[in-house]
Amino acid sequence: MAAIRVSASDIDSFRYFMADEEGDLAGLLARLRRQEPPSEAMLAGTALHAALETCRDGSMDEVVSDGFRFTFAFDEELDIPPTREMKATREYEIGGHAVTLVGKVDAVLGRRIDDHKFTSRYDPERFLGSYQWRIYLDIFGADLFRWNVFEGRETGDRHYTINHLHKLTMHRYPGMGDDIQRELSAFVEFLSVHMPERLS
Repeated sequence: MAAIRVSASDIDSFRYFMADEEGDLAGLLARLRRQEPPSEAMLAGTALHAALETCRDGSMDEVVSDGFRFTFAFDEELDIPPTREMKATREYEIGGHAVTLVGKVDAVLGRRIDDHKFTSRYDPERFLGSYQWRIYLDIFGADLFRWNVFEGRETGDRHYTINHLHKLTMHRYPGMGDDIQRELSAFVEFLSVHMPERLS
């Protein structure tokens, strides 16, 4: 039997749905089935990620990527580790099912993971409450997770001005692996009810 492949974003989407009393089940299932078309904001975030893959440390003025233009108007130093775009997996046994947890990080420096985010409003609690950072630390055997949060707004047609770069960090903690196992178990149980085809 093939292993169930689960991404960190799957777990976070599921957790946000479960925490929302008015959660949209159809919307969640569409996301899990990769049927939801990307929004303009998501496309802009993907374009920024592509630009950051090849950027150098220090300051940047402006880049064009995938039809989007980004103007950098912040004073914070940009320091992205040279090892970028790494993918890894970890195997779990959950309720008699083999589960492959998949993660793709934006950059790695020693035992630190870097992840880039693009947002119009900086809300650190949204990042800290996610399971992405826990899962990535577990998969990659790292100890420190750092978000590079680019905060900006659209100032023209497909033109975004980024005014702030926020660096937010979290650390591995005792019991983190148990927390991940618990969330994975809940997710597999959800699949058994709403997406049984994923378990076959």
